[in-house]
Amino acid sequence: MKVLLNIALEKFESKINRQFEVDENISLIDLCEFIIISMNGSKIPIYEFECGFVTYYPNLVEETEFEKKLENLLFKDLNLEKNKCFTLKYDPENGFLFKIKVNKIYESEDKLIFKVLSGKGYGILDNMDLFHLRIIFNTREDYLNKTEKEYLQKEFDCKECNKKIADYIIDRESRLSPKRYVFNVSLDGFDKEIKRKIVVNNNILIDDFCERVILSMNGDLSHSYCIKIRKIYLDEAYNDLELFNLDVKEKQRFKIVYDFGDNWVFNLTLSKIIDGYGSTDFEVLSGKGYGIIEDVGGPWGLEDIFYGNDTSFGNYDINEFDLEKCNERVRK
Repeated sequence: MKVLLNIALEKFESKINRQFEVDENISLIDLCEFIIISMNGSKIPIYEFECGFVTYYPNLVEETEFEKKLENLLFKDLNLEKNKCFTLKYDPENGFLFKIKVNKIYESEDKLIFKVLSGKGYGILDNMDLFHLRIIFNTREDYLNKTEKEYLQKEFDCKECNKKIADYIIDRESRLSPKRYVFNVSLDGFDKEIKRKIVVNNNILIDDFCERVILSMNGDLSHSYCIKIRKIYLDEAYNDLELFNLDVKEKQRFKIVYDFGDNWVFNLTLSKIIDGYGSTDFEVLSGKGYGIIEDVGGPWGLEDIFYGNDTSFGNYDINEFDLEKCNERVRK
């Protein structure tokens, strides 16, 4: 059986919408992710699917009566019928809600499990929240900046939308396969003096990855941290996801920001992707420089120590690096 779905962004129902034809046997995970892609979203794992009083999550450790996993569920498991409605909360902090309504259920010989039939409006922008989009649509064009004007000029293209989803499927299969990432890591402001080369399995949790990078740079994890990628600071929703969800490519760069007071910034470049998993999920291959010193005042304080202007933090060589001790610190 095929299901005809009407999908619209809340508050923009007449301006941003899609019509999908899907097979009733489509997985709920695929359905949610294809809708997000069709609406121009890219933070794929950050969503919640609501059906009645139950919320389904793509990443959930323990199920309860009202919170369940999306894994292994098919769309038809939701007892589909005409006019039944669902809600897809995408990137909840930015307030995006997609309303999904079953328009029709019918038989079809079409083998495709999904197809975007029509739509209106370019979609959302991940660097803008719902409130910002409302301002754009309700402001005179001559008061908008260049980016906002360009957004309003973009139009929905059904063919391009279907291609984007098809490309996403191919890319997802590649990302989910076992791989090792080799990263070059350096301390911002001390790129030549303090750096590490690490290799990690791509299924390591993002939270674990960040913590071990900080530990390898001599941090003690006594402060908060986050990832900055593509000019966006990732929120805590990413912490329990696997590293491959960052969707980074070879030569791509991003940052880990640690201790928002001292503001340590670690620059990371994905230098190589290797097929298969390693025997350890994280290993420091080489390095240079001792690392950071907690609560020293950030790069400026470290600079005083580096150039011998401040000796109050002990008589040690800031250039010292011991690979074995570094890996031992990370493992502990």
